[in-house]
Amino acid sequence: MSTLDYTVIPVDPAAHRFVVDLEMAASAEQPQRLHLPTWIPGSYVVRDFARHLLSIDAFGENGAALTVTAVDRSSWEVQANGERLRVRCEFYAHDPSVRAAFVDDMRGFFNFTSLALRPAGAEQWPVRVRLLRPEGHDWSTVTTLDAAEIDERGFGDYQASSYWDLVDHPVAMGAAIESVAFEVRGVAHAFVLLGSHDADTRQLAIDLAAVCEAQTTVFDALPARRYLFLAQVTDSGFGGLEHRESSVLDVGRNALPSAARVAATGKRDPAYETLLGLCSHEYFHLWNVKRIRPQAVAESDLSQEAYFRDLWAYEGVTSYYDDLGLVRAGVINEQAYLDRLAKLATRIERTPGRHRQSLAESSFDAWLKFYKPDENTPNAVVSYYGKGAQLALGLDLKLRLETEGRVSLDTVMRAAWQRYGAENIPVPENGLADLASELSGLDLAEFFAFHLATTADAPWADYLGDFGIRALAEPATDDESIIRGRMGLLLASDPARPALIQHVLDDGPAQRAGVSPGDRMIAFDGIAVGHELARQLARYPAGAALRVHLFRGDRLLVREITLAGDAAPEWHLSVDETADAAAHARRAAWLYREPLDH
Repeated sequence: MSTLDYTVIPVDPAAHRFVVDLEMAASAEQPQRLHLPTWIPGSYVVRDFARHLLSIDAFGENGAALTVTAVDRSSWEVQANGERLRVRCEFYAHDPSVRAAFVDDMRGFFNFTSLALRPAGAEQWPVRVRLLRPEGHDWSTVTTLDAAEIDERGFGDYQASSYWDLVDHPVAMGAAIESVAFEVRGVAHAFVLLGSHDADTRQLAIDLAAVCEAQTTVFDALPARRYLFLAQVTDSGFGGLEHRESSVLDVGRNALPSAARVAATGKRDPAYETLLGLCSHEYFHLWNVKRIRPQAVAESDLSQEAYFRDLWAYEGVTSYYDDLGLVRAGVINEQAYLDRLAKLATRIERTPGRHRQSLAESSFDAWLKFYKPDENTPNAVVSYYGKGAQLALGLDLKLRLETEGRVSLDTVMRAAWQRYGAENIPVPENGLADLASELSGLDLAEFFAFHLATTADAPWADYLGDFGIRALAEPATDDESIIRGRMGLLLASDPARPALIQHVLDDGPAQRAGVSPGDRMIAFDGIAVGHELARQLARYPAGAALRVHLFRGDRLLVREITLAGDAAPEWHLSVDETADAAAHARRAAWLYREPLDH
């Protein structure tokens, strides 16, 4: 069979340039259409990677130059003059995120969706990839592509089964690469540190092994042949993107585990626990999304959006399991897990957009709204991650309670893996909801219709009492909550302009007074607004009419804001020690997988 042969060259790292050659069999009888993806799976927004294409040239038999004709913003056509075709692309690569391509004189990273042309009709051909080291740089490279013939630094020849396989294997390279190895069920894993660090790598390996085992237990299968966490170490980064046998993480250097802190405090740093939660999330995607695949994504050729209304079932469910995996792994305790649930509940409670957008709409509109936030986003959007996680929690507890522990969300996810993931069958829309109904024997049609198609709050708290957990919401005491609750606005994090308004919340005092995002408050009742705005507000009772001077652009305006009484609410969860034994047993079965007595 013919092959697609790619060569990737960091041709000028200081100028942030990659050159990528594609060689393939061609026909002189018909033109070859070439496409560059417009988006990368796992990040649901059109990114138009072709905007970083600097040049594209084609060559035929005997090196003859061929004409390349642009068809649209990410497609080209070339007519070969014989049986072989070579296309050379030069890219500018200076996007340090996990989603694109980057190279400078210290390191390089890329997803093939940013650099590899897709030849129409040849996507299923086997792929060969040659990774070349930049001249004058003593770099190594790391990837989950299958090695064919490589040197001691990892440069050389690799292979993939198809174009679609190729684009699921990111590549990192540079001088400062350290792999922290561990195993899960006999499968080699590593946390690959891309950048300088002083991490306690021994603790990192122990904790990650426990987290990965906890998530593997949900499915009772580990389909990856190997797995890498590719961690781009930066000053303050955070984020991740999943792949079939790896994930790419932006990791703040101070979020890595510190042996000195553990020795001094006897516990993990909260930032490190958050990092473990990110790893837990991306690792759960190894099954949910990458193998338990939504049909719309599985059928996409990455040239345009892939719309579907149950993105919550992939990102929201995974978000539910990320912190649950931490408590099951023993890296956080029960109260720490409840605190995380409470923090999520507080965040969703404070989002006016939850009254405008259903979960199905949030999923469908991800392409348009979630990844393109603006000053009105809190009023218009609810996160399919956060509210989806709340629905997953409510569904899990409902299943456990109403089937007396026979069925849980664990049962549903394992069945989804066995029916769809293991058999490489895409999941139809609402497949997870249908599977929950089938396995439980419960009529869940009304439950899902209500919580997916309407703006009703997710039933996350409805069943907590049956699991021995007490939930309480009360006004918060921090400055941001006081300003949010009493004025109905959020301030930008700009020390140079301490009262710059970033968001004005729907139906709040500021909106009713005609205050706008971008306004900058300068005085209350003739007194300058300082850095202690919340303390200034404390001097006014509920219902007080506050005369506010503000700048809108270069115009001085006066608005009268009638203050609300309370700060924004904050949720608190705790174990109810007075709950009966059955409730405590249900909680143990949920959090620790302890068997229930029937």
